[in-house]
Amino acid sequence: MTWFFFCYWYEPDAPHDPVGLVRIWRLAEALSNVGDRVTIFPPRYRSAFAQRVCTVIPIRLIHLPLIRPLSYALLSFVRGLMQALVARPDIVYYRWMDSPHALILAKLLRVPCVCEVNGEPVPQWPVNQRRFVHEFKHLLAQLALKRCDRIVVLTEGLRALLQERYGVSLERIVVLPSGTDVERFAARDAVASRLELGLLPNRSYVGFVGSFYRYQGLACLLDAMMLVKRVCPSAELLLVGDGEATEELKQQAKGIGFDCSITWVGRVPYWEVPTWIGAMSVCVAPFHRDRGETSPVKLFDYLACHRPVVASAIPSVVSTFTADSGVQLVQPDDPRPLADAILALLNDPGRCARLGKQGRQFVEERFSWTAIVEQLRQWVGKDLGVIRHAHSHVL
Repeated sequence: MTWFFFCYWYEPDAPHDPVGLVRIWRLAEALSNVGDRVTIFPPRYRSAFAQRVCTVIPIRLIHLPLIRPLSYALLSFVRGLMQALVARPDIVYYRWMDSPHALILAKLLRVPCVCEVNGEPVPQWPVNQRRFVHEFKHLLAQLALKRCDRIVVLTEGLRALLQERYGVSLERIVVLPSGTDVERFAARDAVASRLELGLLPNRSYVGFVGSFYRYQGLACLLDAMMLVKRVCPSAELLLVGDGEATEELKQQAKGIGFDCSITWVGRVPYWEVPTWIGAMSVCVAPFHRDRGETSPVKLFDYLACHRPVVASAIPSVVSTFTADSGVQLVQPDDPRPLADAILALLNDPGRCARLGKQGRQFVEERFSWTAIVEQLRQWVGKDLGVIRHAHSHVL
């Protein structure tokens, strides 16, 4: 099959190489690895110039408010038409981005269009967004989502949300969760990883990897780690990432006297993430209660590295991770149960090892990119009538 992928993502604090497109890169590369022809049209960020097995056509953006997404929509549409003259796609796949240009392109080419929805199509934030803008985005999403051939969502909760809020029939929505690269993310010796990264080998590192948004619950994590530190003086916090809440978190850490026990790593290249996870004794995902629907990619990466995980019991996490998944669920937004769960694991290396083994097996069987891509290909081949291994042809 021949695929066109369209995706737009912008992080105000990291305009050069946002992390929000990791799932799209993994899907495109996994499809290429099984023999499909994939062309992806990403924004012209640093990640677009990495060596890939798929064809990449970077789209230059005009970095001005409002014009930035419009520039991506217009230029990627034109480049998509030009590429279709060389090899017409069998399917257009795009991540929802407040723009229907990929859907319009698919209609012009008379090929199926699949829209991937990773979260609420029109989130409640930013809170200062004007009401008419918010309502216009809702209308645009409703019109576009009803006209796509199929919609891919990451959780059952999102599937229900699209039906209730946008009137999309359930039979047109397919749940396809995120996953992990089980070859890249694998078991590593903790001491060796710490020495490689310049960390102290005899410390117990509790770690988080991701963007520092407020819904990640890192403020609660800092309070929990103060409680952990009182009982386990060797415990340290390892924070890998950056984001809008960084300065607030640093001020909070300083105010509670915990700043000396935190390693602020900042953003790291994706291929370095497994080593940082390998240095951790326990991994955490302390989502806020109101995080909303999400497919927690970081949890799959943690588990693939044989690390035990403590995560908030929000609906999308509870519905994904079973009792034998290697994840310890705790009440969100409360530092005490979070601290207790972390301490219980730090004090029981044997249990950590067992949970790590369970987690690895869990993601290998259900959430490897190979397994997820096979589900996608079977669904597209059967449900949308796309012929497998169809030859590209001139438009």
